[in-house]
Amino acid sequence: MAKKHFADRHGMTREDYEHAIQTATRTTKTSAADLTHAERNMLLTHFKAMGFEVIPRGGAKRLDAPQHKKLRALWYALADVGAVERPETAASCDSAVEAWAKRQSHGKVGPIERLRFADSGQLHKLIEELKAWGKRVGAQVE
Repeated sequence: MAKKHFADRHGMTREDYEHAIQTATRTTKTSAADLTHAERNMLLTHFKAMGFEVIPRGGAKRLDAPQHKKLRALWYALADVGAVERPETAASCDSAVEAWAKRQSHGKVGPIERLRFADSGQLHKLIEELKAWGKRVGAQVE
């Protein structure tokens, strides 16, 4: 089903798409689902050479609301005292905070699947939880 959608979106027939897979990977495979990681990279390179552009998925957006920034700052404060591993990027920090928040969602905070969907009250509770954690481990959290 996915190959039909990809082919339709890019003006290719299903047969053209399957041929592109076989040409790029030098295999008899006709589905991207059957490709190894290396073969998928070969296919991606082939499509780029044909002029296709890779469009990043929207899910990787940074969380820039003030409360999200506060959560990130508190996480870095915890990292400074060794309570958590220091993330290399803001995006990896957001991922770490989100994973922690999911684990907290069984208590006072309420269910959280993604931080970007958390309401103001939930974000406030998460901030307070991180502040309390920071005070316990001697981090500068204010």
